[in-house]
Amino acid sequence: MSEAAQLKQVKDYPKLFSVGVLHMAQYFPITFAAVALPFLFRQQGLPLEMFWLLALPGLPRWFKWLLALVVDNYGSDRIGRRKSWIIPCTVLGAGLYAVMAFIPPELANINIMVGIMVLSAFIMAAQDIAVDAYAAESMKDHERSAGTSIINVLVAVSSVLAIASIALVEAVGWRITMFLAAAMLVLMALPGMIRREPPPPPAARKRIDEGRKPDLLAAVKRRDSRYILPFMFLFGYGQHFFLTMLGPFWADQGMSISEYGLVSALGAITGGVLAATTTPWLIGRTSMRFTAIVGLISLPIEALVYRNFALTTGVPELWLVALSIALLSYVTNLYVYAVSISRFRWVSQSQAGTEYSMQSSLWNLGIWAAGSTSGLVAAKFGFAVFFPIAAGVTIVGGAYYVLLWNRIEKLVLEREAEEVLLNER
Repeated sequence: MSEAAQLKQVKDYPKLFSVGVLHMAQYFPITFAAVALPFLFRQQGLPLEMFWLLALPGLPRWFKWLLALVVDNYGSDRIGRRKSWIIPCTVLGAGLYAVMAFIPPELANINIMVGIMVLSAFIMAAQDIAVDAYAAESMKDHERSAGTSIINVLVAVSSVLAIASIALVEAVGWRITMFLAAAMLVLMALPGMIRREPPPPPAARKRIDEGRKPDLLAAVKRRDSRYILPFMFLFGYGQHFFLTMLGPFWADQGMSISEYGLVSALGAITGGVLAATTTPWLIGRTSMRFTAIVGLISLPIEALVYRNFALTTGVPELWLVALSIALLSYVTNLYVYAVSISRFRWVSQSQAGTEYSMQSSLWNLGIWAAGSTSGLVAAKFGFAVFFPIAAGVTIVGGAYYVLLWNRIEKLVLEREAEEVLLNER
């Protein structure tokens, strides 16, 4: 069935919304900390060579493949196999964010804050596994584009709120802002936690009934994984190599945290809400590959714009910065959201938590590697050279996706057909 025909089939939107709000809940405190802390610590003089410290909380997410074996194996059928993890992890994660309210974001406290964020990352990684598995198991083939779009839109809304709330740090202080972030994590997750969890798909139910454990080694050795897993590392590295230096760059240019919150929120609206909404529409009228290509073509333009900003002393007119970021965020994220839709397509329904987490682990390893090296590159070459390098790094991963998309899709369809035959026996 074509991508366009799948989009026209009836979809269970209440179910898709409940999946989306669970993702939405994850990203509010994560985005707030990831955007605010690099900016604040750079303002206080943290050297670019030391920004690898702020990348450490991303490292535990590399171990999602190991945590997934536990999450996929255990859970209450009465509460819901996925909600058994989502509910307690959400509460614990919110508690740790509340603890951070009592620790001012000062250079003297950076080690303590990073330590708390690392612990929180382990807990939220388990929640992330359950949420991603919930999404992958709940969405049918014809719902994946719409469902992923809803997830991405709600995540973008959450990110916009998180980024905009950075301005609250100046208005009401760090403590109140962090308490609000912790409360928002719980409040946003409530609709998804209250809704009854759908039963596992037939492939997963059969595995559970037969007492079979998720098989990580078999998943790694699959033919499609040979292409998917290396790409996930390249995708995470390229996507975040550029993003991790935006806060430090604008701090160096002399932006206030309120101004940075404003322009970042506008970028999140166009690059998140608008791009996530129009990506399925564009895919339905063209293809996944074409949509990704449109996003990738804009990357050299983005690099030139930021290079020009870097060669300008101080902050240009704020309206010009906001407009540039908004337009560029929209176009470049067409590639990001095309990949997001593909990721839910690529996992096996028989062990969705393990498979999606295996992909996500490589993606997060790329994110950690990007955060650990981007500051070193920016310090050595300067921002005027850094941004073209960052665009080139992202294009490498994008070219991999575009060139191998048909081959991966063919292998995934063959694997799905084999799973259907096994379930019928």
